[in-house]
Amino acid sequence: MASPSFVGLKGQPLLYVVTMCCSIGFLLFGYDLGFMGGLTTNEDFLSQFGNPYASLLAFMVSSYEVGALFGALSQFVAGDRLGRKPNNMIGAGILIIGATIQTSSFGMAQFLIGRLIAGFGLGIMTTVIPIWLAESTVPKSRGRMMAMQLSNLIIGLIIANWLVYGMAMHTGSVQWRFPCAFQALFAIIVIFLLPFLPESPRYLAAVGRNDEAAYVLAALRGGEIDTPSIVFELQEIQYAIAVETQHQGSWGDVFKDNGISGWTRVLIAASANFFQQMSGVNVMSSLGPYIFQHSIGMTAHNAMLVAGGLQVWYFLSSLLPWYAVDRFGRRKLFITGSIGMGICMVLSAIFVGLDSKGFGYAATVVLYLFHSFFTLGWQSNMWVYPSELLPLKLRLRGGALSVVSQWLFTFVVVEITPVMITNIGYKSYIVFAAFNFVTLPIVYFTYPETGRRPLEMIDLFFADREGGNRPTVYQVVKDSVNPQFVREVEILLEERAKEQNENAKIVQDAKLTVEHAEKII
Repeated sequence: MASPSFVGLKGQPLLYVVTMCCSIGFLLFGYDLGFMGGLTTNEDFLSQFGNPYASLLAFMVSSYEVGALFGALSQFVAGDRLGRKPNNMIGAGILIIGATIQTSSFGMAQFLIGRLIAGFGLGIMTTVIPIWLAESTVPKSRGRMMAMQLSNLIIGLIIANWLVYGMAMHTGSVQWRFPCAFQALFAIIVIFLLPFLPESPRYLAAVGRNDEAAYVLAALRGGEIDTPSIVFELQEIQYAIAVETQHQGSWGDVFKDNGISGWTRVLIAASANFFQQMSGVNVMSSLGPYIFQHSIGMTAHNAMLVAGGLQVWYFLSSLLPWYAVDRFGRRKLFITGSIGMGICMVLSAIFVGLDSKGFGYAATVVLYLFHSFFTLGWQSNMWVYPSELLPLKLRLRGGALSVVSQWLFTFVVVEITPVMITNIGYKSYIVFAAFNFVTLPIVYFTYPETGRRPLEMIDLFFADREGGNRPTVYQVVKDSVNPQFVREVEILLEERAKEQNENAKIVQDAKLTVEHAEKII
């Protein structure tokens, strides 16, 4: 039997194409952050909408995050009904509608409606994409694939910054209408690619489409359906599903334990999104030109140039996790990133507070370094972590709540930053420094290591121990970095997967025997 394939590809080449499609969705995320940040200093754009004051201008930027928040919430309610691919296509279609409304706007209300609709579409996409990718990749390269995807987010920022900068050379509303329209191009590419790519094998197995799951898994692993390693991986998936279905299954599970520490894992996953946003990274991503102009004191032209250069540096820094994320694990990188970002924010506060041209340049350099620490510690790490940590039954709903946390606090940060810069100046950076340092003990004591672990293994980290005792989160954390314990869990998972498969075969054989006897009678 020939090895299954999609668009003539299988194994790692097919995974790269899936990653590329996921990357375009995150490129859209970065593009929006970048192009609206550039428009905050565009005179024609500001004039078109009545020269909005600082807080209203911030809401024009952050309204996208409000829409994305509700898009993520929609997946909490309806996401598991359709599958990863259909939800992604729906999100891309909604985003195109929102981009069209923004492009054709002549008034504030129309523009805000367009922002909300486009954000709703992106909220759906950013909920589904990390899960689709995590459920398709192999453990040893899962982090690297996510890092590659997140580098494309920064490419979106770069395209947006330099496109807005280039369009500023033109006259009239085309300066801002063309960047608004351009985001639809990426959504169209996603809609074109998705029908040719495989659905998540874990989703297919979860809804009982086991033959399709086996076919897709074989294509993604580059083998045949009956290859022993592929058969065994599917058995592990089916075992995890069988364990989870023994407990009550509903949207309310994200707030319950139900034998799998459900609510605890959802809370940890959501906290990762919260701490990423409160690091201050989207201050620069969404409002870079505004910060360089109003906080550091550059001219509007120079602020655009420096913000564009920052995104190029941001991209180059994002190549570091390609090497590091699967070598050093999630916890070490979270901690390293937070320490570096906290120090950078403290130095930024000092340099901006000294209020001189020379120290303004020093603050700019430090903000560049901030992005290097962010990409190393929290960029790709944060997006893959909830998908690894959450059980299959809660992966989409819990992931949706995590993304809700992401968009909610993105909105908060983008909304309050211009007001903070206006009212408390350099002290704004101290606020973000504090959040980075507070993150350290929380990660150390409550974030289990999930890197290079099969997704099904994480359930066993949280399972009851001898005597039926449920481990504390800190005990789970300690065990997750204990090589001996990890190896014991690997062996246990293998044994239980085999038992599950043997029991399933016994049941199937019994059914066939009964059916045969009924036919004879």
